[in-house]
Amino acid sequence: MSGEKQRLKELGALFRDLRLRRGWTLEETEDHGWHDWKYLQKIEGGRNITVLTLFKLCDLYGVRAEKFISALESSFKR
Repeated sequence: MSGEKQRLKELGALFRDLRLRRGWTLEETEDHGWHDWKYLQKIEGGRNITVLTLFKLCDLYGVRAEKFISALESSFKR
């Protein structure tokens, strides 16, 4: 797997972890303001996203984008 694909998988895993910590299913994210759980499923699986989508997901999960990006950088350094 290429480095870029691996990073996208790690990004998706971090978003999945945030969702699961809240006890939400993919479908329940729509009850909390996300527009399409099937798209989120693809993101969690490693789909590339825009910076705007990253900010929208951070808002959904109530995390600061700066904190999320810092955690993401840490995971990339492993």
